Amino acid sequence: MKILVSGATGFIGRSLIPALQKAGHQVYALVRKTDSRLDKSIPQFTINTLAELSEPMDVLINLAGEGIADKPWSKKRKQILFDSRVKLTKQIQQALKHCPKLIISMSAVGLYGSDSNQTYHEETTLPTDGFAHEICQAWEEAAHDFATHGARLVIFRLGVVLGPNGGALDKMRPAYLFGLGGKIGRGNQWFSWVHIDDVIKAINQALSDEKMQGAYNLVAPELIQQKTFAKSFATSLNRPAIFPLPAFILELTLGDMASLLTKGPKILPTRLTNEGFEFAYPTIDSALIAVQNQR
Repeated sequence: MKILVSGATGFIGRSLIPALQKAGHQVYALVRKTDSRLDKSIPQFTINTLAELSEPMDVLINLAGEGIADKPWSKKRKQILFDSRVKLTKQIQQALKHCPKLIISMSAVGLYGSDSNQTYHEETTLPTDGFAHEICQAWEEAAHDFATHGARLVIFRLGVVLGPNGGALDKMRPAYLFGLGGKIGRGNQWFSWVHIDDVIKAINQALSDEKMQGAYNLVAPELIQQKTFAKSFATSLNRPAIFPLPAFILELTLGDMASLLTKGPKILPTRLTNEGFEFAYPTIDSALIAVQNQR
């Protein structure tokens, strides 16, 4: 298939592109500017040159988006996060001459808000507050514009993606290696996660299974609290996890963004499980061991 990928050089894109090529697909990349990190066999387009793509794409895989937790959420930063997801998705839809048959677009479990006492699956009534919820909802609504043009739409609501050489673990690893890892606040908030190999596997399943449609929670089936993650990650690095980080410090330094770390509801991968998806790494210990072995 001919597959256009936005966010091709991001954390997920770097693993996805080789997998797509290995499967025999022709990959095209949507980039901000020509990127030398991409294989020379991959044609590159910007949003301004996308209209020059005369041949129809079979699939759009929409991975683009500035890192949600890379910087504090100032008013300017919130706009950047919004534009890199919602505005870009709309621009892609407007720029393509032909609507792809399949759209695979990312979202996040931030859609479900931050109430640690709640449990959510795909059909649960959504909360209506919080910036993470607002941006995810707007992102999904922008993706739905493709469906009005006849595309099959699959949306993956991602938990924290764990993998080697990038992503959340690379940001946390230095502190844990110095023995400074530990629970955040009381550590009772739920930590929704997924190994990057299972993200690639789910995308491949969406490519081949025409019955897949709509939104899916792409999180591992093992429900864990943040304190459990902290202990497991420290153990995988042969380090202790004994330094708690008070929630109020994060709230003072990060403002609204602190809720990503200090709060979190239970998220269930109900639709994937019901449709027979088998996670390669269903438990946090197996996932973290794999990450260490893959580095």
